[in-house]
Amino acid sequence: MCDLSVRPLVAADVPMLLDMLRELAAHTGQSAAITAQRADLDEALAEVPPRFRGLIAEDGSGVVGYLSYTIDYSIWAGGDFIRVDDVYVRERARSQGVGRQLMRALADKGVSQDMRVRWEMDPVNHGARRFYDAIGAVPRDKTIWNWSVAAMEAFLDRVDPVPVEGAVPSEAGRGLPGEDGFILVLRRDDGQR
Repeated sequence: MCDLSVRPLVAADVPMLLDMLRELAAHTGQSAAITAQRADLDEALAEVPPRFRGLIAEDGSGVVGYLSYTIDYSIWAGGDFIRVDDVYVRERARSQGVGRQLMRALADKGVSQDMRVRWEMDPVNHGARRFYDAIGAVPRDKTIWNWSVAAMEAFLDRVDPVPVEGAVPSEAGRGLPGEDGFILVLRRDDGQR
C-alpha cells in the first residue's frame, strides 16, 4: 500500500475509533463486550496524560486500521512499558502491510522511549500468531484472569466459614465438589469432625 500513512490518534478520531471497535468485536464474535460510549473515550483521551493512546492508519480512501495502547508500569522491571490493546485492520485493507506499518510506528515509539511492548492474543488467532512471529515478537504463555464486578460483589457478599483452630484438611486436601470448585472437609487433629 504505497499511499498509506500512520499518525497518532486525536480526539476527532473517537467516533471512527468506536466504529472500528465495533467492527473488531463483530469480527471476533464479541459484540456484546463493547460497552464503551463516545463520552467514555473522549474523557479518557482528554486526561493528562491520556488514559489510552492510539495510532491510525489511512490510505487514499480513508481510515483502514488502528492500534490502541496504554502506558503501564511494571514493578518487576521498575519502569513503564507499552501495553497494546487492539490492532485492527479493516477487511478491505488486510494483507497489504497495514498491520506491519502500525507495528513499525509503535516500535519507533518503544525504541525512542526505551519501553518494551507487550500484548495479549487469542490463542486460536493463527493469522495473528504468524504475523507477530514474522515481526520478531516472542510469545509468553500466561493465563489471563478476568474478575467481573458482579463476581467481586458475590465474593464480597459471601460469608466464608471461620477456620477452626487445629483443623486440618481431610484426605490430603481433597474436598467435596461445591459452588467454588471444592469445599474442604475439615477434621480436628483428634479425629473428630
